[in-house]
Amino acid sequence: MKEKYKKNRKALLFLILSVCLISGLVSIRNQYISYPIADGFLNLSKENLEEKAVQLNGVWKFYEGTLDGTGSQTADSLEVPGSWRGKVINGKKLGKHGIGVYELRVKVPSPGDYCMKLNYVSSAYQLYINDKKIVENGTIGADKATEIPSWNPQFVYFHADQNDLVIKIKVSNFHCNNGGIVLPVYIGKQVPLFRFHLFNLMKNIGFIGILAGMACYLYVFNWCLNKKAQSICLWIFCISVLVVASIIDGESLVSIFPFLTIDTVLKAEYVSFMVQITSIQFFLWSMYPELGKTHPFRFLKMLDLIYTAILICLPAMPVLYDDIVFIPILFVNALCYFLKIAKAFKLKKANAGPVFLGYCVYIVSCVLQIVDIQHNIDVKFLNDFNFYYFGVLFFLLSQGYVLAVNVEDTFRQSELAHEMEIASLQAQISPHFLFNILHNIYCLMDTNVNMAKNMLMCLSDFLRVKYRFDYRTYTLYQLKEELDLVNAYVELENVRMNGALKLEIDAPDELLSNDILPLTIQPLVENSIKHGYKSGELNILIRVMAAGDRLVISVEDDGRGISPETLETIDKSNIPKSSTSKNGVGISNINYRLNICFQSRLFIESLGLKGTKISFEIPKRG
Repeated sequence: MKEKYKKNRKALLFLILSVCLISGLVSIRNQYISYPIADGFLNLSKENLEEKAVQLNGVWKFYEGTLDGTGSQTADSLEVPGSWRGKVINGKKLGKHGIGVYELRVKVPSPGDYCMKLNYVSSAYQLYINDKKIVENGTIGADKATEIPSWNPQFVYFHADQNDLVIKIKVSNFHCNNGGIVLPVYIGKQVPLFRFHLFNLMKNIGFIGILAGMACYLYVFNWCLNKKAQSICLWIFCISVLVVASIIDGESLVSIFPFLTIDTVLKAEYVSFMVQITSIQFFLWSMYPELGKTHPFRFLKMLDLIYTAILICLPAMPVLYDDIVFIPILFVNALCYFLKIAKAFKLKKANAGPVFLGYCVYIVSCVLQIVDIQHNIDVKFLNDFNFYYFGVLFFLLSQGYVLAVNVEDTFRQSELAHEMEIASLQAQISPHFLFNILHNIYCLMDTNVNMAKNMLMCLSDFLRVKYRFDYRTYTLYQLKEELDLVNAYVELENVRMNGALKLEIDAPDELLSNDILPLTIQPLVENSIKHGYKSGELNILIRVMAAGDRLVISVEDDGRGISPETLETIDKSNIPKSSTSKNGVGISNINYRLNICFQSRLFIESLGLKGTKISFEIPKRG
């Protein structure tokens, strides 16, 4: 069991690492070419654009503060992709809101049909090629009142009459906190660019599909475990990440629901981020409740709930989504959670290691993703690496691993408790039987010493048979041993009853090796003698029969039987109960052990003055 337990944990760890690495390393780099653009010019005259798309990353010319034209403005440069917020253009530090024109000259191999792909340009833009308007996304304006924002991704086709292209993107931003061309722009022929677009879309959908699958798994997991707090918190986290992922990739949510306004999308994005934070918070508190009772954590919980409620209830005001407000909330939460998990790890709390590792990877990945969006990380093996996807999956799978380990530990503990309970029940019935025999011997000591001596000898033989089995080590033994025990017991009773008992056992030899719970048949025989004997002889028949994959065992006597009223009372008390049942250690004990071990129970048939038959079924294992 221990080795199997370790192998299961290793398998889970291997699965976590594999899925996370695949999610991050599945690269779209081999689907496009990237050239360093300098001073707003890119020469593609010798490039075969029939095979791959071209990523237009690099330094574009930028004309700040204008939308109508660029002739009267002094051009500066701006990195694409990236926000213009905080950048210095012509000695002026730009804010988050404003207008401007991006310009890039491209020399293509030949005139013909080309495509461009633009994902996310905030908040509205117009695309011109050689001073011809190709597409408009939203409505650009000089202020918030005249601008109509839109985040719809664009896949546009155009015809180039000459080799030299002048690409101008007029941008206005009065609705978002980061203005400009935030995600990469691509150009190329229709087939390779569409193939690249499809590959990228499939990658995003694949990640969202993994999240949806994990959400379903966690929901079922939570339902099966009767609403465990940890699994429902991870399920909520998973759903909120799914919403965020469908927004930040620039294609999924807005493509599926083009009618969504920017205000709605912004609200959904930031609320989803706060739901992620809150679900992590409650997950940690459910894991380590004793570490979350301090006042700072309670204050943080209230702060998060108030801010989330404000985001949901109030209109989409820019101040609510500003980095000055949002980033400090994220930082305080991240720091507090880190300190809490670190404390749990230091105190060697259960599963604190995987929780701590998963959380650290998640936080670092989120930070790297923000840096990548702002500054475009271009490092070997990390270009196009989706840090956020990697971090989220690593966190979810590592916490899922913790849940699985908890379930496995709980299962092992329940198995141990089950075995201990069975042993306790079997140990419980032994003193009950032994007390009856010793009481009989005690009573005979004054009236019939020889009979008392014979009973002691029979008791010695009986105990020799009985204690070949140790209930502290094993739960089951063979049917043959139980029947030997019954034989020894009847001989013991016959000494006291002057041979009035006639025992017959009908059990085929091939069935005697089947497993049975100790002291299952013997107490039934004891009941037949104790409650069924009238006078003269008492015949007892024990029959063992095979019925498919089950064994049917019955104990039948021709004693005084049971009245209908008494039988009804016994039937009501014959429902399997715990070992603390007030019905004693006889019938209820056997019935309970049969139920928890074999999902079986005793069936009693009796007619007054015509005998009693008690039967039960167990699995056929021999």
